[in-house]
Amino acid sequence: MLFSRIEMLLRLAMPQEEAALVRDFREAWSRASADRVDTVMSSLLSSTGARAVGWWRRVGEELEQISFQAVADMPEDVRIGFMAATGRVTMSRIELGCVRAAAELRPVVAREDAAQRGLTGSASWLNRFGASQSLALPIIQDDRAVGVLAIATAEVFDEDSPIWRAMAAIVAELVRVPYRDR
Repeated sequence: MLFSRIEMLLRLAMPQEEAALVRDFREAWSRASADRVDTVMSSLLSSTGARAVGWWRRVGEELEQISFQAVADMPEDVRIGFMAATGRVTMSRIELGCVRAAAELRPVVAREDAAQRGLTGSASWLNRFGASQSLALPIIQDDRAVGVLAIATAEVFDEDSPIWRAMAAIVAELVRVPYRDR
């Protein structure tokens, strides 16, 4: 499994606060309660210092956004525009990091130069978010992406960073929750 090795290491070194966040995400995913989902997404946003975080679930051949949280200083038109543009997207929209992660079953990183990587949709949103990088991680069950968790930050980070590790730990926990198209 993609994250099982990372998960083992994280459980040994994970701060208690981060472990609680992982448990909270598992509970929110299993209950599919909008209030609970928004609460854990707000916690992820504040604990990582991100500019924005998004969570999608797969419904048929589309990704449906179940939560999007952004920093308070993000312009309202940008927040609303992103939610409208990514509220429900088809799996053919691989110019978006969330879709590419689900389609390719792998983590996808977009940076300000994302247009050069074929992530033109993500590149334009990064600029509007005031972010330098995004990471989209697929939630994989039975060799199929059932959801995606994504984060956009002002700082550039890599696989060894606390942000990436926290995101991987959350996704590793979500993989354990039985999924059905809701």
